[in-house]
Amino acid sequence: MIISLTKQRNATRLIALYCLSSVTAFSPQRSLLLLSSASSTAKQCLKMTTMATASPSLTLEQHSPSYKQLLDKLLTVTHINRASSVLNYDRQVFMPSSERTAAARGKQLAVLASIAHEKATDPEIGELIERATRDLQDLAASCEASGVTVEQHLATAKRVLEIERKAFLKATCIPVELAGRKAALEASAYSAWVKARTNNDFASFAPALKDCFDTAKEIAALQRRDRDVGLYSQMLDEFEMGMQEARIDQLFQEVQAALVPFIAKIRSSPNQPSLQPLKGSFPVDAQKEVCRKIVKAIGFDETHGRIDVSVHPFTMSLSNADVRITSRFSENEWYQGLAGSIHEAGHAMYEQNLLDSDLTLDTALSMGVHESQSLFWERHVGLSRPFYRWAQPILMEAFGKDHEYSYSAEEIYQAVNGVDFANNFIRVEADELNYPLHVILRYNIEREVVAGELDVNDIPARWNKDMKEFFDVDVPDDTRGCLQDIHWSCLAIGYFPTYLLGSMMAAQLAHYCKKDLPEFDSMIEKGEFTTIRKWLTEKVHRHGKRYSSLDDLLMAEVGEQLNSKYFIEYLTEKYSDLYKVE
Repeated sequence: MIISLTKQRNATRLIALYCLSSVTAFSPQRSLLLLSSASSTAKQCLKMTTMATASPSLTLEQHSPSYKQLLDKLLTVTHINRASSVLNYDRQVFMPSSERTAAARGKQLAVLASIAHEKATDPEIGELIERATRDLQDLAASCEASGVTVEQHLATAKRVLEIERKAFLKATCIPVELAGRKAALEASAYSAWVKARTNNDFASFAPALKDCFDTAKEIAALQRRDRDVGLYSQMLDEFEMGMQEARIDQLFQEVQAALVPFIAKIRSSPNQPSLQPLKGSFPVDAQKEVCRKIVKAIGFDETHGRIDVSVHPFTMSLSNADVRITSRFSENEWYQGLAGSIHEAGHAMYEQNLLDSDLTLDTALSMGVHESQSLFWERHVGLSRPFYRWAQPILMEAFGKDHEYSYSAEEIYQAVNGVDFANNFIRVEADELNYPLHVILRYNIEREVVAGELDVNDIPARWNKDMKEFFDVDVPDDTRGCLQDIHWSCLAIGYFPTYLLGSMMAAQLAHYCKKDLPEFDSMIEKGEFTTIRKWLTEKVHRHGKRYSSLDDLLMAEVGEQLNSKYFIEYLTEKYSDLYKVE
């Protein structure tokens, strides 16, 4: 039901209450009521609200022409950016790899980025935000004067305006020329990274990488304006809003202090699981089919997405109706392809289950929250004993047809969770115990480059030194060292810490999910994942950016802020059992 009244500036006559079941799901079957006075409107609306729905909400959109016009402009920017995403996905998956092709695609992306930037920084958007904010305040005041409590009902519009004001201020700091230059650099740097990684040639990538760091610093300096914020802290906010650097440092220190001695204990244990079930010859086509079957079973909706192959596994959302994932495969080992697929499917299910307003409000809260969704499925489901009791027949059917590959569920579980201390080079292939240190290594390096304490040309030497110190391994080449990740070539500086924050959040969510769903393990063993996925949608997906930070979301949905103890307990209990250590 929609209840509308003509907008009036006079507080005694201004009221517009729109009773909707949600901001994105309207009820067109209900009739329009026109009421004449503020006091009678309030009383009648409350009466009709009780009759019409158990959970009404109020919307500003039809009350405020400025708000409606603002939303129209924001949606235009959304769709331009999504068109760019189509070109970006093609660039990373299907596009020819020649330098000429990359340069041409860079020009296309630069034009779209410039158009989107111009529209996002249109001064009228700033004016509309201010006018809509005043309309919101007038409506709230009028309703309150009439005895109607509206704060919770208008919270959505208030949050939209908060998000868009912050985005507008950040966007207007960036000149159109810089926005276009950034888009072109992302295309050329990605191409340079792929080539350097293939040829083990960091020197050829170093100039482009320096440009990436310099451009990211230039943007961060403009975005922080006159605030007393460090460049790296500003970069962090781009990916993990509301999470202060000091808070991240505290959490990282807790994890590192607990895991370093525990890893040493695991390394010296005589009870090392056999990794043999991971080795052999595994046709890529067979691996692809296994991955497709499993990610569809856990909840990835392939009717609204794709599964492809790329140099680096990633997820790209073109809308919640078109979410695409990629993985990569090796004929000599099957688990990394499966792990990558489950990981990206976790990201994709988050995107597919966001509400479909097409506004920034209904996008992922942060990269840390996003990573928690991928790691929840990859680790707390896909690395569990119950999972391999369910998946073992699928693996045997794909790889064991000639009877040369035949392992029990327990043997596979131990193998996929075993720690290969001798080959601990690649972050995306790292085990759970060592993964946090991979993140901390990158966190330290990029922070020092931004601060001017480390030259880009010295990254390989610093990388290899830290790998020796953290993991006691000698990095054989830059391809398996500092060239392994895509992030810096995309100017995603400040992104790496979100992986560890996501790891911690995933463990915390798993703890509370098991508390709410006592049959958690038996559901997985039976291949029944729907209830678990719906729990995550209820607790995380559907909220989008309605909370202001990862901590706020957790506090509201599970009752406490991010707490490292769940991650530490999960790892120590699991690996103490696996390696038989006290």
